Amino acid sequence: MEKSSKNAKLISLIILATVSVTIWYAVFYFEARQNLIVNFFDVGQGDAIFIEVPDGNQILIDGGPNDKILSRLGGVMPFWDRDIDLLVLTHPHADHLDGLLEVLKRYNIGQVLESGAEHSIPEYQEWRDLLRTKNVPVFVAQRGQKVKAGGAVFVVLAPFENYGGKTLKNIHDATVILKMNYGSTTALFTGDAEKQLEYRLLWSNSDIKSDILKVGHHGSKTSTSEEFLKAVSPKFAVVQVGRKNRYGHPAQEVLDRIAGAGVALFRVDLDRDTEFVSNGLQFWQK
Repeated sequence: MEKSSKNAKLISLIILATVSVTIWYAVFYFEARQNLIVNFFDVGQGDAIFIEVPDGNQILIDGGPNDKILSRLGGVMPFWDRDIDLLVLTHPHADHLDGLLEVLKRYNIGQVLESGAEHSIPEYQEWRDLLRTKNVPVFVAQRGQKVKAGGAVFVVLAPFENYGGKTLKNIHDATVILKMNYGSTTALFTGDAEKQLEYRLLWSNSDIKSDILKVGHHGSKTSTSEEFLKAVSPKFAVVQVGRKNRYGHPAQEVLDRIAGAGVALFRVDLDRDTEFVSNGLQFWQK
């Protein structure tokens, strides 16, 4: 009887401690939701960006090359939350797509935004099959569209035309580029956009000036032209790139260009997961 009584007390203490931890976790979590948060995840050689707006809407832009995205999401989302409002696939290359397959299998997704351009890799067919099986609404991105999420507005700056069902020689030409506006703060998410697409944005007088620039194509020399960087005029630039990657990203000339412009640079291969917070008036790195 004495042993049974001790076990009961121990179980009660464990339950009490668990409830206490859960309550404090919830308190801190909901306090943090008073601001908009942008997380650039370190998922190796690939892109994965998670955004949460103060009303709780969550957006994931790309998923990286593997299932590392799951642990990253687990680090910023509460364990009871299995819903993501919007997935954005900037383009169907494996280093942006493959992690999203795992996300699709484990989370409830509100809707998907992608270029719709065809790509022959088997992972893209699996992506299409999963979307169909789970009955996820898919919207083909095209310049001028707007997505409102809480107090934030995401404006589609590219693709300039509807690429749904089309096959391109260079799939980067159909990269989905988004500009996020939250209060007076802004961020530009460029996927793997190359200089040709950057110049098209410049020639069209697009409003690309932004506080944060997600550096295009992992810092490759194919992207981040001097003219484009000058027009964006960011305070922060983030390169999503894997450590010792076989492509040699990021290019030194791009790093020199960013440094020469006086922009604060963050690299997920060196700085790991990088979080920015906006109160609607300014961004700061946490």
